[in-house]
Amino acid sequence: MVLAAAGDLGGTVKTQGRLVVAALGLLLAGCAALPQHLPKNRDAGAVPDLKRPVDMVSIPWPQLRWWRELRQPALDTLVERALEHNPDLQEADARVLLAQAQVAAAHSRLLPHFDVGLSFTQQYFSDQGLHLSANGTSNFYTELNPIEARYHLDLWGQDADLVRAARGRLAMARAEAAQTRLLLSTATALHYLALQGDERVLHQERQLRHWQKTALQVAELAYASGLEDRSAVDLAKVALQQSSRRCDALVAVIAAERHALAALTGQGPDASVPVDTADSGQARPSVGLPAQLPMELLGRRPDIVAARWAVRAAAAQVGAARAAFYPDINLRLLAGWNSIRLGDLFNPGNFAHAVGPAITLPIFEGGALRAQLRAQNAVFLAAQDHYRETILTALQQVADVLSDARRLERDAKALQTQQRSQDRQWQLQRTAWRSGLTSRLPSIEARIQLQGTLEAETVNRIQRLQNWVLLESALGGGYDATLGKKTKDHDG
Repeated sequence: MVLAAAGDLGGTVKTQGRLVVAALGLLLAGCAALPQHLPKNRDAGAVPDLKRPVDMVSIPWPQLRWWRELRQPALDTLVERALEHNPDLQEADARVLLAQAQVAAAHSRLLPHFDVGLSFTQQYFSDQGLHLSANGTSNFYTELNPIEARYHLDLWGQDADLVRAARGRLAMARAEAAQTRLLLSTATALHYLALQGDERVLHQERQLRHWQKTALQVAELAYASGLEDRSAVDLAKVALQQSSRRCDALVAVIAAERHALAALTGQGPDASVPVDTADSGQARPSVGLPAQLPMELLGRRPDIVAARWAVRAAAAQVGAARAAFYPDINLRLLAGWNSIRLGDLFNPGNFAHAVGPAITLPIFEGGALRAQLRAQNAVFLAAQDHYRETILTALQQVADVLSDARRLERDAKALQTQQRSQDRQWQLQRTAWRSGLTSRLPSIEARIQLQGTLEAETVNRIQRLQNWVLLESALGGGYDATLGKKTKDHDG
C-alpha cells in the first residue's frame, strides 16, 4: 500500500505533516510480522587452543618479505615477478575494485538525490477521448523540472546495514587478495627450493653413476681374471640402470618445476627461470612458534581475517533484511514548469511544485520477506561455521608443520651420524686397498653407499627449508590485519 501526501509550500505543509505523523502509528501496527524464532549457532565463535611443544623455541612473527631470509636473490626476483604478473592476483585485485564500487553504491543510498527533468511530447487527443477540451486536437506538451529531489529516510537502519555489509565485503576482498599473495609467494618458494634441490640431487646422482661405472669396470676385470663370479657384474649393471632411470626422472621433474615457476610468474613454459647455484642449505631459518598463540593467529592469517569479515557482512545483511519488515518512507520534492504551449512555459501560472512523503507499507508479501530474512540468517550461520572451520584448519596446518619439522630434524641427525660412519668406512676400505690388503671393489662400494647418503641429506635439507616456508605461510606470512586494506609489499 502506498500513501502519498502532496501540497504547496504554504500552510498545507503543516496539515500534511500532522496527517503523516498520525498515520505512522497505524502503519507500524499493520506492517508484516517478523518471524518469532530464527536458527542460531551459539558455538561458532569458540576458539580452540594450540599447545606449544615443550622443546619448541620462540620465534618472531613472519615479516612481509619472509622469503628473503633464505638469502636467494633469484628467489626474490621470481616472487616479485609473480606478485606483479600472476593472473590470479590480478583477478583478486579486480574483485577489490568491484567491492569498492559496491561500497560507493551502497553509501549513495544515505544521501539525497537531485535530478533535472526536461521532456517534450507531441500528442494527438482522439475525438471521443476523455480530454474534453483537447479532443480532436494535437498538442505539444513541454515539462521542465530544474529540481527533482528525493531522500530516503533510513528510520530502521536498513541503508546503514547495507553500507556495513558492503564495507565488510570490501574488507573481505582485500583480505582474500592478501591470501592470494601469500599462497602465490608460498608456491613460488616451494617450487624454487624443489627445483634447486633436484638440480643438486641430479648432480650428485651423476657422481654416483661415475662410481657405479667404476665399480662395473672393476667387477668385469675381476670376473675376467677369475677373481669374482658373474653376480658382481650383474649387480653393478642393475645398479647403473637404476641410477640412469633416476637421472631421467629428475630431468623430467626439473623441467616440470621450471614450467610451474614460469606459470606462477605469468609467463609461458619456455621462459627463463633463474636459479642460484649456491647450496640452499647455507640459510637455515629457525623453526618455532611466536609467543602468542592461537589468538594472535586470528589477526595474522588473511584467510581468517576474510572469514571474520564475511561474518560481519552477513550479520549486517540480516539487519537489512529485518528492517525490510517496517514501513519505507521517501521524501520527494518537485519544482518546475509545464505547459501545452512552448511560448507560455515560463508563465508564472504554469509553475508547478509538489512536496511530500511517499510511504510504502509491507503488509502481505506472500512470505517473500520472511524467506529473505531466513535466507540471510542462513548465510550468516554458514559464515560463522566457515570462520570456525578456517580457524581449525589454520591450527591443524601449524600443528602438522611443527610435527613434520621434528621428524625432519630427527632424520637429519640420523643421516649425519650415518654419513660420518660411512665416510670412515670408505676411508678404511680405501686405505686397505692402497695397502694391497683388499681389492678395490669394497672401497668403491663404500663410496657408493656414502654417495647415496649424501643425496638423502640434500633431500632432507630441502624438505626442512620447505617446511619452514609452510610454517611462515601457516602463520600468516607477515599479513597485517590492522591496516584494514590490502597490505603493501614492504618490509616489516
